[in-house]
Amino acid sequence: MSDEVDWELSYRGLDTYNMSDDVQRLCLRAKLVEEKINPDLLSGDSETELSICASKINEINTISKNLELEPTHVGVIKIEVKVMKPKVLKALMAVACLVTLLVLWQYQKKTKYLLTSKRTFHKENVKHILFWTPFFSIEDYLIGFGSKPFSQCEYKNCFFTNNKSFLSVDKFDAILFHGSIYDKNRYGEPPTRKPNQVYVYVNGEPPLLTAPNLKLFNSFYNWTMTYRLDSEIQFPYDTFVKKDTNYVIPSTDYVQNKSKMMSWFVSNCRPSSKRDVLIKNVQNYVTVDVYGRCGPLLCMPIINVTSVEDCYEIVEKNYKFYFSGENSICKDYVTEKLYSLLKRNVVPVVYGGADYAKNAPPNSVINVNDFENVTQLVSYLKFLDANPTEYLKYFEWKKHYVIVSTPAPCQLCEKLNKPLASTIIKDLHEWSWGSNNEFCKENKNLPSIVSNLL
Repeated sequence: MSDEVDWELSYRGLDTYNMSDDVQRLCLRAKLVEEKINPDLLSGDSETELSICASKINEINTISKNLELEPTHVGVIKIEVKVMKPKVLKALMAVACLVTLLVLWQYQKKTKYLLTSKRTFHKENVKHILFWTPFFSIEDYLIGFGSKPFSQCEYKNCFFTNNKSFLSVDKFDAILFHGSIYDKNRYGEPPTRKPNQVYVYVNGEPPLLTAPNLKLFNSFYNWTMTYRLDSEIQFPYDTFVKKDTNYVIPSTDYVQNKSKMMSWFVSNCRPSSKRDVLIKNVQNYVTVDVYGRCGPLLCMPIINVTSVEDCYEIVEKNYKFYFSGENSICKDYVTEKLYSLLKRNVVPVVYGGADYAKNAPPNSVINVNDFENVTQLVSYLKFLDANPTEYLKYFEWKKHYVIVSTPAPCQLCEKLNKPLASTIIKDLHEWSWGSNNEFCKENKNLPSIVSNLL
């Protein structure tokens, strides 16, 4: 049997109710090595390390059983070892135990925070919010658990949990359902519903990518929490706010050192937006480097690149433009890559169904839909490429605006603290698609710069 294996130790979303399982998965997963490589590679010292790990697990379990606390994220620790040989196994076991100690330390910090906050959780007027389903595989909806997500809000008396036993279900002020995956047969339905309890439809995906039959949820939800600007709670990936900064515009030399024109990271190769058709036509005039499943280039294999943020750094250093084309042309739909690139010194070339004057800072993006055809678009890109001073004008906004995280938690808590109006979404399909399905565009209804290419 080969002594080289891909072995990943991962710690994800540890909480006080599942702590023993997750820590065992972190530390004692080393036992699985027996199924992958020669058992002779396990030295006596390694077994000693496993014993130390086991004692730490018992210590954590004792703490968790003695505390009745709300599940809370402690953090994410990920160690990847691509090659494991006999001489490094001992060191690897030691690292695993070191990680366990770090998890315990972080857990104790969180425990202290929760014990401090626990008194407020049971005061009157706390608004308890239940995640009924995960957000795909993300238990905390990328928001967080407990009261911490509201620490910067005007109203701070709200509390997130996905523990359906934390209170009687009908005692929660609001219940959030991830509409893109929520199926009553799979995830069940709250057994009882109080008249003043709010059911919230949460969705970060456009209706074109939403699996359930929306008509099955007519008159089920009270509020919407989506990327749409007309949602009761706006839930974009990120947003921007006006705030003066100390940002300094880069020099023209900085721009001229960017040796490449445009890049694009993409995994959905045949989207309804036909963005692939647009890029193929643009590539007739300028080079667009395509990374990922749909192109010849890969970012991660590059030496010293270990994360998506590292890939964005490569874009920032080498490219003047990044193509931020959405997979669906739907009302207000903007995904995270736009905001990730707006944080960097690169100009996004956007293609989508959003009003970018409302979804991005002023003069921060180049909107494909502003051009009649590909020739006009490419001519403008070449003009900026040849004129660094004009190109740099797309960074002026950074002096007066900043990109910030989603305002959804604060908006949700604020609404729960105000008098609740009796609202119900009678037709979720119509709300999502429009009365004539006009909220999403396909084929010949796509923007003219693309539809004319079909």
